[in-house]
Amino acid sequence: MTTKTSMRELTAPGVGQNGRGFTDQTLEMRERAVVRHEAFHTVDPDAAQRFLASAYSPGWEITGLARGTAVTHRRCAAGLITIDELLIEGRARCEIRTIDSVIVIQHREGSLTVGGEHIPTVDTPVIATDDMPCVLRTNTARLTVVTFEANLLRRVAAERNVPAPQQIRFQSSRPRSGAVVRTWRRTLDYVIASFASVDTAQEPLVVGAEAQLLAAAMLECFPSNVNAGPDLLGDPNVPPTFKGAVSFIQRHAGDGIGINDVAAAVRLTPRAVQYLFRQQLDTTPTEYLRRVRLHRAHQDLLDGNRSTTTVGEIAQRWGFAHTGRFAVLYREAYGQSPHTTLEQ
Repeated sequence: MTTKTSMRELTAPGVGQNGRGFTDQTLEMRERAVVRHEAFHTVDPDAAQRFLASAYSPGWEITGLARGTAVTHRRCAAGLITIDELLIEGRARCEIRTIDSVIVIQHREGSLTVGGEHIPTVDTPVIATDDMPCVLRTNTARLTVVTFEANLLRRVAAERNVPAPQQIRFQSSRPRSGAVVRTWRRTLDYVIASFASVDTAQEPLVVGAEAQLLAAAMLECFPSNVNAGPDLLGDPNVPPTFKGAVSFIQRHAGDGIGINDVAAAVRLTPRAVQYLFRQQLDTTPTEYLRRVRLHRAHQDLLDGNRSTTTVGEIAQRWGFAHTGRFAVLYREAYGQSPHTTLEQ
């Protein structure tokens, strides 16, 4: 027997899409959305396969389910984040792939193997990303599955005190330490309990803030180019020329510098500087300079007074000659227009 609530499509594209399948208006509507609860249960392997293929993008491939194996799925959807409770009462193999999102699998109960390695403790979360697919094998296991859209992660990373990478790349599917796992677990349990509250579900500002809180805990939990960057300048193993290049960019971000100026400052060829940034930060010197300038402009917009400061002035101050192009880059990084930030 199969029972299922309305599993309507969570991401419907609109007219005038912004390249990710949504208009800016659609994104804003989704982020203001209250928590939506959905549920599914079946003992039919074919129904379970079809459901998991449709519930995730690009879809989970589940195999090895014996007839009569119960699959129960409960979802809390809140804009750019979903939290699912998945119970598989029997043996199964799940292949998880993602597109422009990050999935965290938190083991709760039962037997779980990830990529051929047995997970001995329920304290260990793992992730699946665009370039790190994940294969789970379960034997009567209960999992919490959290899906973060990349847009949310980029926005949270951009709020740090250092320039965030344009594209977040994770270096491992395993956590950085036991301490960050405990922080992640406490944050996850708090957000789950809050989303379950009827009162919270009707407060979009609270829901949005808690979604960002959980995203921040996840970014701290797993090693990536977000949390690795600040440690590079203090690492004795990092080449001094790279530290010098970063320092030069940060000191002269408001000047009309380019890669040739950076290379001259550290007495290297432009190609050598390109290699250093690709090796250390998986980016280019030009992209890093843009991130620094956007970060400085963001700080000035937050501190600015709209009666005496304009977006155009701040954009020009940090090397953005075209205000329209600056606005596009700013919205991609911070999720709102620079005018909105200035008016806050």
